[in-house]
Amino acid sequence: MRFGKKLRNSVYPKWNGQYMDYAKLKGMLRENEEDDSRWTENDENKFCDEILNVQLEKVAAFQQETFKSLEQRANSCADKLKDLVPEDGKAKGDITTGRFKEIETELDEIINETKELKKYSNINYTAFLKIVKKHDRKRGNNYKIRPMMLMSLSKRQFNTESGYSPLLNKLSIMYYAVRQQLDESEATPATSASEAQSQIQNGERYTAYKFWVHPDNLLEVKTYILRRLPVLVYSEQSAKDLDNQGDPTLNSLYFDNPEFSLYNQKVDRQVDASSLRIRWFGQFKSGPEFVIEKKMIHENGTSEERKFAIKEKYIQAFIRGEYKMEKAIAKMERQGQPAAKIQEFKDTVVDIQKFIIEKELQPVLRANYTRTAFQKPLDDKVRISIDTCLAFIREDAIDSDRPCRNPENWHRLDIDEGAMTYPFTNVNKGEISRFPYSILEIKVKEEVAKKHPQWVEDLMASHLVHKAPRFSKFVHGVASLFEDNVNNLPFWLSELETDIRRDPQAAFEEEEVRKAKRRENEQVVGSLLGATPKASSSFKAAVSSPLGKSYMAERMAAEERASKRSDFSGGSKSHNGDGIGEEGEDEEGESSNAGAYGTMSSIFPSFSLSRYAQSRRERNVILPPGVTKPKQLIKDSGPLQVEPKVWLANERTFLKWQHICVLLGVLAVSLYNTAGQNKIAEIFGFIYLAIAIFAGIWGTAMHRVRRNMIVERSGKDFDNMIGPMVVSFALMMSLILNFYFQDKEKDRDRERDRDRDRDRDKDRKERRHRHERDPNRHTHSHHHHDYDHERSHSSQSRRTKSEHGSSHRRASGPQASTSTSLRASPIPAPQPLTEWPPPGYTRHDALSQGKAMELIASGVPVFKGVRQSIPHAAEEYYNLYATCEGNGGAGSDVGQVYTDAFAANSLRLQGLEKATHPWETLEQPSMAFYNGFRPGTITLNHWVSLSGKMNPPIELRDPGVVPREVELPTVLERLIYLEGGFEEEYEDLMYKNLYRNLLRDPDRILAPHKAMEKQISDLIVVLSRREWIDFSRPENQVVAKFFANATYTEQGRYKLFFHQLLLSMELYLRIHSKQHAEFAKEKLLNQLPPCIRWDLALVRRWRDCMSIQKFSTGENPQQIRFQLRMKKVQVKALRKFARAMKWPNLAKVDEVLKERDVDDVALEDRSSDAMSYFTGMILPGCTMPWLIINSLIDCDSDAGGNALAALTHMHPQSGFQYRSHTYWSATSIVGKVLAPTCREIGGWIGPARPAPDLSRIQIARIRQRRPKQHVTVSDIESMIERSDCLGPPSERYPVSEYQLLLPDHDPYSIVNTIRIEKLALKPINTTPTPTSPQHSPSSSRDTSREPSKDSGKPLTYDAAVQFAIDGKSWPLRLSYDVSFISAYPCSRGPHPLFFDYVYQAMKIDELLTVRDWGGLNMNINPGSNGSSPSRAGGESGGEKKPDVEEDEEKVLVVEAFGVKDNEVLARAWCSHWGLSAVVADVERTCMACAIREAYAACLNVVILVDGEVYESDS
Repeated sequence: MRFGKKLRNSVYPKWNGQYMDYAKLKGMLRENEEDDSRWTENDENKFCDEILNVQLEKVAAFQQETFKSLEQRANSCADKLKDLVPEDGKAKGDITTGRFKEIETELDEIINETKELKKYSNINYTAFLKIVKKHDRKRGNNYKIRPMMLMSLSKRQFNTESGYSPLLNKLSIMYYAVRQQLDESEATPATSASEAQSQIQNGERYTAYKFWVHPDNLLEVKTYILRRLPVLVYSEQSAKDLDNQGDPTLNSLYFDNPEFSLYNQKVDRQVDASSLRIRWFGQFKSGPEFVIEKKMIHENGTSEERKFAIKEKYIQAFIRGEYKMEKAIAKMERQGQPAAKIQEFKDTVVDIQKFIIEKELQPVLRANYTRTAFQKPLDDKVRISIDTCLAFIREDAIDSDRPCRNPENWHRLDIDEGAMTYPFTNVNKGEISRFPYSILEIKVKEEVAKKHPQWVEDLMASHLVHKAPRFSKFVHGVASLFEDNVNNLPFWLSELETDIRRDPQAAFEEEEVRKAKRRENEQVVGSLLGATPKASSSFKAAVSSPLGKSYMAERMAAEERASKRSDFSGGSKSHNGDGIGEEGEDEEGESSNAGAYGTMSSIFPSFSLSRYAQSRRERNVILPPGVTKPKQLIKDSGPLQVEPKVWLANERTFLKWQHICVLLGVLAVSLYNTAGQNKIAEIFGFIYLAIAIFAGIWGTAMHRVRRNMIVERSGKDFDNMIGPMVVSFALMMSLILNFYFQDKEKDRDRERDRDRDRDRDKDRKERRHRHERDPNRHTHSHHHHDYDHERSHSSQSRRTKSEHGSSHRRASGPQASTSTSLRASPIPAPQPLTEWPPPGYTRHDALSQGKAMELIASGVPVFKGVRQSIPHAAEEYYNLYATCEGNGGAGSDVGQVYTDAFAANSLRLQGLEKATHPWETLEQPSMAFYNGFRPGTITLNHWVSLSGKMNPPIELRDPGVVPREVELPTVLERLIYLEGGFEEEYEDLMYKNLYRNLLRDPDRILAPHKAMEKQISDLIVVLSRREWIDFSRPENQVVAKFFANATYTEQGRYKLFFHQLLLSMELYLRIHSKQHAEFAKEKLLNQLPPCIRWDLALVRRWRDCMSIQKFSTGENPQQIRFQLRMKKVQVKALRKFARAMKWPNLAKVDEVLKERDVDDVALEDRSSDAMSYFTGMILPGCTMPWLIINSLIDCDSDAGGNALAALTHMHPQSGFQYRSHTYWSATSIVGKVLAPTCREIGGWIGPARPAPDLSRIQIARIRQRRPKQHVTVSDIESMIERSDCLGPPSERYPVSEYQLLLPDHDPYSIVNTIRIEKLALKPINTTPTPTSPQHSPSSSRDTSREPSKDSGKPLTYDAAVQFAIDGKSWPLRLSYDVSFISAYPCSRGPHPLFFDYVYQAMKIDELLTVRDWGGLNMNINPGSNGSSPSRAGGESGGEKKPDVEEDEEKVLVVEAFGVKDNEVLARAWCSHWGLSAVVADVERTCMACAIREAYAACLNVVILVDGEVYESDS
């Protein structure tokens, strides 16, 4: 219902013309006019004069006049009643029942008009606030009058509770007097106190008072309370950590429906008004207890709560009515709880759930505050709480278009999962209201014939607090956040605009007047009832405020009173006429006694001051004559009533003892299971087990003893020091003895190690002596026939053997985990092995786990595969990685970057440092982990990454926010401005610059997107539109073609590029704002769509490398002048690259790069590739090598004009010939194969030998097939097990299952009969040749060498390398695009190899006898037709084929030592058969580790090389 209609319906007919003229004021605002310029200063003056001087004065004057009239009528009724007061217990003769009924009728009329007057005040109060809000929203651009109105309303207190309280009290007294005469059964009257509210909790009745506390007075209020009540500790864990424990944070989630019916009932004080909330302590992630509470206010003003605990996962189902706490009820039944309690729980659940469903309730408001509670232990007569840091947050989903909370969830996930705390800076301003004061609530138990403690009365009457009767967090939160949805506002809103601090003396005087008035009312009660008030009850005014003096003054006065009491020798009490002194002394004595109990007894239980402890210390009490000792004490009479906390304390102590028992038992069992041959550990395992058994028995026995003491109401002390002392002493002695015996055992071990070392040295000397006597003896361990029978057993696959070995050798769970932990632990570096079995062992011995780690696994790399899902993509898309660790710091398999300028092919979005893991970079696979240590190789991680399923088709949502059309000068001006940062300190300016110039804010009227998080979301949505340039696509990664000049601008996207750059810059600066934590930035960057991440990479490069100096007013691209920050660095790197690659025209190119000719074209203006390279605008990925080489060609005028212009990263399998050199990309198979004879720099391999099939300057694209080998997800998951150096985990490792591999690296046996003859390139016939008898095979080959019809397009060739082996020519066709993985280095090698790793080693000159290794090509040779060469020495030239029964994973180890041509032959053979290989330098990686890495990579070939340089290489 609109408020204007409600105002008309709420008019009391008798006062029709006295209401605020809401329609008139609304008409003066002229709501239908949208133009603010037509609202003048004169209009504003008229409106302010009407509302403040006319309407407000009219309402206030009428309310005051009517209230005075009601008071006069009430006084008149009181006078009439005084005449009717009975004398001496007899009624007067002329008193009749009719006169009392007339007075009762008059009182009914007064009360009805008082109610209407309160409604009148309330509806007008709301009307004033509504109309000024309309004004400020519609016409408040220059003038806002809401603060002025609130100030005026606070000065005219016509809508406060305190103004009506005296009148209501007086009417209540007169009602009682009349009813006493008409009906003698009436109960005693209860004076209505508007500032107090009666509550029922746990069956007890309390009177609650609420106050506001100003922040300036908060500390003084807390210290005043702390001197009387201790702080209440909420949990046992909190009590243990008092130094670090802060006050708990409470969250209350209130329910209501879209019509806010619960709110309206509470504001209108309807009968049985109810409220519902979910309450929990602390952060949501900490798993707190959730309680659903329903609070009901009855007709007599008392309130009652019904509540129950519920788990978080059931809350949503409970709200929907799908869950009725069946599990909790079943648990109570299993525990055997009373049927009445279970029924009460069921009734509560049914009542609350029915209440939610019938009222259609949903969470609408959250109240978050920090609570400090004060209460004496075991004494709940006075309970005080102070709520600070109070914030109200919207939790509603009323507006389906812009819900604050997901309707599918019962709470806001952004607040709870983000662990937001006060002041909730990330919540939008329109969704939060922070309360400026603290809330003090005092609850006093209602006891018959007992007054409130004096210090509580003094606190409530002091200047430190401000009375807030009937204040409700729920009502205030709804009124402050949903003002547009409700038509009735609470009376205390206007008081928030006033200063609630008061002068101490003035506050005291006001309180004295209030007390005098209350005492006068009490006397009126007595006079009306014919009772004479007691003389002691007369009111005596105090001299000054009890809280007006300082703490030191109060303390000095207390000490002076204590010294005076001591002078009266025994403490005789002074008697005052009004009895105040006695009450004060009793209170002080009681507090001091409690203080003594709280300090001494908490430290020394034997010094307890309780009655039970004092009676125990009494000895031999002599009873007077005739008095006998009773058989049953008074304390033992009556039913047993023990508080639940006493039983729970006894149970907690029992659980603590059992906890100690379990810990010691686990320690004992662990020691016994892992002791092995260690007798000391086994013995102490039994000792700890005995201590654990004693602790368990002691805890059980004491629990039973203390339970009996509680039942018997025993006065004995509950403490017993025997058990703790026994356990402590036993543990201390056990630790000391354990340390002593272990130290002795270590001394004996060291002595045995010294004896073993002496025997080992003696044995080594004897072996050396025998070796010197036999000089012809040499070792080649992998040809040793002692191990031939072991390798012949390995015919099955490695994976099958691992599983089989696991079944009969794998240890139990704890032992297996121990093995894993031992392998990860640091091992002292042993000496390298030279023989196997190691000294001191035989082939029949077995190694312990620690010794196996020392002799076999020390310095061995451990390979581990990682599978990582792609954000926003389906499960079938993923990235694969491989990591390695544990090689003793021997380095990595990643090659060094030639210069820092060439490291631009990789980028880490978060942070400026280099990536330490491959998944940290933007580009995938990561280029930072691409190049291997040797030329033409890649890393193991890159090999694994090639098998991942990347680049998923991510469907972007339809953006709701659209960009504005912006002129190019505006874009460029904003880019220049943003080079110095942006306006994150000024929220309004930041919003204006973004949404008035670049974006359209769809919510600019109701909820403008001023929060930075909202702006980030809008920018992401806008940049996700399909019209922008997608820089994640390879064809768009040469960035300069979009901004270099008009010639290279594609499809007129010049302006679009700068527009996209500006939006990306705005997003980048907001993400990297200092307001965001580093972990939050990293989390956001990882979740962004790929296109947005590449936009941020573009901004990163732009900010590092370029800036706009100036531009002309036109849109001609050539008129923009850039400042190139990285040009000198890029030029220096290119000159260094040209010298290292022996560029044929080096001298001229070097002169061009120096830019000494002022008339020459600038380097960056020669092409888009040159612009990208020299500016440093290089996006991560595969474009950098092509930008380098094209920039070098652009600077060489002799490079054949456009002959080399077609080099592009879109055809990576390319190379070119320039004069007498060829240069090949590192991604082409020719470059990979010829790399050992060349240098690899910046993704290029050269200078390589010339190709006679190419012209002097020509590009060649190589046709290469896709290899068949790849890695699967299951291979990644089992990589660490498949390449384990020890084999399956076990307790003992037999020496006979390992062998030490020493390759034949004898200089006299190295093959030196292989040389490269030429690089052959055969062009592919691009036009189909008709098949006819006239075309012979020779003529067909001749025509295929001619260029295609498209003479401007580079030709595609089949490549082959022709070798001379023992005087014969052997061509090998480079058919497959295989990869060569640089082996990971190891330390302290060579290492033994487990027998399950099967391999076959051969010399390089035997390699051509092997065909189709691994069976990938089904024994079909795609290469040459000739027979394979024979070994020197007359061996037969028969070809070797793998036996079908042999292991499919058997590794072929090729010893390619010697000249580099040997390694080229091995690589060419691999490309010929489609086999990728691991290339291992034996000076960095031992043979065993290389074979294990081949198993980890699922490869079948290992190429062993050495790092030496031979004469033939030069």
